[in-house]
Amino acid sequence: MKKWLTCLLACMIIAALAAPAMAAHPMRYVTPGNYMTDMDTALSAVNQKLADDGVDIEVSFIRIPWDAYNEKLNVMLATGEPFELLHIMQDVKNLTTIASMDAIIPIDEYLPSYPVLTGMFNDEDWTAGTYKGQVYAVPANWKDFTRLYGYMFARGDVMEKYLDGKYPETAEDLLGAFAALQPAVEEETGVKPYMWLHNIRHAPAFLHRTYDTWPFYVEMSQGFALIRQDGTVESYYESEEFKKDAEFFAELYSKGYIHPDILSIAQEYKSDMANIGSVLPSPTFNHQNDVGVQKNIPESYFQFYMLAPEKIKLVYTLAQNLNAISATAEDPESGLKFLSWLYADKANHDLFHWGIEGVHYTASDPYRYKYIEGDDGNALYNFDTWMTGFKGYMRYDESYPDAGIEYDQVPLPNDEIVYTPAAAFLFDATELSMELANMETELISSMYPIRFGLVSYEEGFDSAIAKLKAAGLDTYIAEFQRQFAEYLAEQ
Repeated sequence: MKKWLTCLLACMIIAALAAPAMAAHPMRYVTPGNYMTDMDTALSAVNQKLADDGVDIEVSFIRIPWDAYNEKLNVMLATGEPFELLHIMQDVKNLTTIASMDAIIPIDEYLPSYPVLTGMFNDEDWTAGTYKGQVYAVPANWKDFTRLYGYMFARGDVMEKYLDGKYPETAEDLLGAFAALQPAVEEETGVKPYMWLHNIRHAPAFLHRTYDTWPFYVEMSQGFALIRQDGTVESYYESEEFKKDAEFFAELYSKGYIHPDILSIAQEYKSDMANIGSVLPSPTFNHQNDVGVQKNIPESYFQFYMLAPEKIKLVYTLAQNLNAISATAEDPESGLKFLSWLYADKANHDLFHWGIEGVHYTASDPYRYKYIEGDDGNALYNFDTWMTGFKGYMRYDESYPDAGIEYDQVPLPNDEIVYTPAAAFLFDATELSMELANMETELISSMYPIRFGLVSYEEGFDSAIAKLKAAGLDTYIAEFQRQFAEYLAEQ
């Protein structure tokens, strides 16, 4: 009997060893950006940890370079290329635009099986991922947004050295600062500095703070609609605010404070300039740029500020970054399994975002790190936390200032902020795809040259607005007004 049991046990062990490993479903993640140098090593470790934890997925990236992002993503969505998870940026190509293409699926029926996700985010967070009453995306709650709309960043060391630490408060102050700083920074770095924009699609909220009509919000994903605090929707390009914007940028352009190739220069170039310190105060950059610039100028640092600092701060969104499940996913739950695993444990969050400790980064305490560089001077692996990060788990580079952590993590007091009534509103442009395509063409060819000072408002506006209207602007604004009025009535 004992011999028989021993044989049975041996056979069971052999059978277990011979059994095929757990089949892993693909979890292909589509994001903007470039592939990292040692991505394969990091992802192998991620996938091994997933297997060890009993999660039957295998993570891989499909990354699209920024300069081709919109075009290539549109092709992928139109052709039905298979993948599981899509990162959504509300200020680039928002949830409604993608959901209206049937490119992503609602996830309400799956969420009860993922208590990590349902417990991680509050009702306000989930509202940002809701379209037509259904949840379509998991929010990425990676930072506080109360300071984001209308901000500026400047090199603090330069402001101290050349402007006695006096930050501009008006548009005129800003022009004066540029006049003083541009020659000084050029002499220091050997490269002429410019004011850089975060995204040319976005209206200049930093400047809007100085207007008597503040606060108001110009919708960021398309940029055509201006929303007042009373719920009124207008055409931004026909507003007095746009005229003021164009006149100010004409002065910037004529004085050489914005790059002459502003409409075509690669997005990565401005980051390269930030790393060598060749920048003017700009409505982009952040405290993460301290890490790059301090390699070249150890005493340099970036400082957050706003024009018209005494005025109320406007909060424009409940969540800017989201992750949604593709309609072409092999297994629609693969993306949710990944996000649930990611947020279940800080160790998982560390591994996915910063790689293997000792190989890709060194940790100096639970919330600080230093990435390990390759031969090109860049991180061997470092995944963008703004896509999938969670505030409570974040690590910051050792060069990242304490002030930056406060900026990212701590919301402003309620008496210093006001929400735009459109903070949770998502416009559905399903029926306007042709108009949108035509309008975007006219924006680039006719209106952007006026908006950024290449063509004067007086000379070019009448022709440009006529072309934009012919492309469908009035139809777009009317539909935006209708949907927004319905949304407000339901609140």
